[in-house]
Amino acid sequence: MPLFEKKDSYTPAEAKRAYDQLDRLVTAKSINPRQAGAYRRHIASRVRVMLKPAYSAQAARRAKTEIVKLTEAGTITMKSAAAYRAHITKRT
Repeated sequence: MPLFEKKDSYTPAEAKRAYDQLDRLVTAKSINPRQAGAYRRHIASRVRVMLKPAYSAQAARRAKTEIVKLTEAGTITMKSAAAYRAHITKRT
């Protein structure tokens, strides 16, 4: 059985849990940091954020705040974050 199970796509919450699991595996020396980095790149390329067809002003602010948190946590890339913000702005 593999130590870390890969998935085809991740929600931001699942990605955060997976990152935490990787940190624990590295700490326990079950995998090395280089392997963890490869898994993190796999996860980052497969994070999917649920987007709405329309946003109220308050919902847009909340969504943009969430995107900032995800970017700071390294869950989504800067380029993806910019695309998500543009999507939200167009639909507000």
